[in-house]
Amino acid sequence: MINLAPDIFRKKEKVTIGESNMERHKGYPLKLSYTVIFICMEGQAVVNVNFKNYLLKTNEILVLSHDSITIILRTSKDFRLFYCMIDKDFASEIAYNLPNYLFSFLWESPLCIPEKTELPLLDMWLVQFRHIKQECTTHQHIMLRNHLQNFFLKITEKIPQASSILRKEYSRKEILCWKFWDMVGKHCTTHRDVAFYAKELCITPFYLSQITKRQFNDSPKDLINRQVILEIKFLLSSTDLSIKEIAEQLHFEDTSYMCRYFRRQTGMSLSEYRK
Repeated sequence: MINLAPDIFRKKEKVTIGESNMERHKGYPLKLSYTVIFICMEGQAVVNVNFKNYLLKTNEILVLSHDSITIILRTSKDFRLFYCMIDKDFASEIAYNLPNYLFSFLWESPLCIPEKTELPLLDMWLVQFRHIKQECTTHQHIMLRNHLQNFFLKITEKIPQASSILRKEYSRKEILCWKFWDMVGKHCTTHRDVAFYAKELCITPFYLSQITKRQFNDSPKDLINRQVILEIKFLLSSTDLSIKEIAEQLHFEDTSYMCRYFRRQTGMSLSEYRK
């Protein structure tokens, strides 16, 4: 029998993987990391997600977020689960190139069922995932990010064109939030102040803060900072630009300010991250 290691939901790694029968967690709300992938390796379980029951069977996938109310109600005796827990900063990096509607789709449809022809691909993906996590060190961060992006892009390809997500009518608050997020992606390198985005959206900074906290569970400033950090990380890891050139490209006052900004947001220096 596979036993759950104590406190796996509280580990501090950017990505934590493992297997469990989840016996110790049955009947209680799970304290999830920012993004969680469950893949049923054997047996089956009844899992309640946001007050809806799902029957998770072998080779089926659940994608959950930290604000999902998730309870494992029942499991078969042979139940075995692969779990991947992703922290907030790394989940943001993974989401950097993913379409926004994917997250709305997964919120409404967290259970993903691969077709029979896709099962060998899922098996190979798991083999590669374990190899990257256990054997790769020098470029592990990039490899994990790319590997997980491919996983989510594969799910995106399978979203039916008739899905309610693609033709959903959004409320004004939802539209404002998605417009804000789109603007952040376009303008965060030149504008890091909330007032700029509120003015462009013709609303007050206070109102913008209210709706983003409700929609994204984050303040506008935190969302802007997160995107700026992703831009810095991208330039550090994918170009040979000097720190000074990156600071100029991202319109920081000087390199020392960008260094302080990066350390305050990530807990590490620019040179440490580049290594």
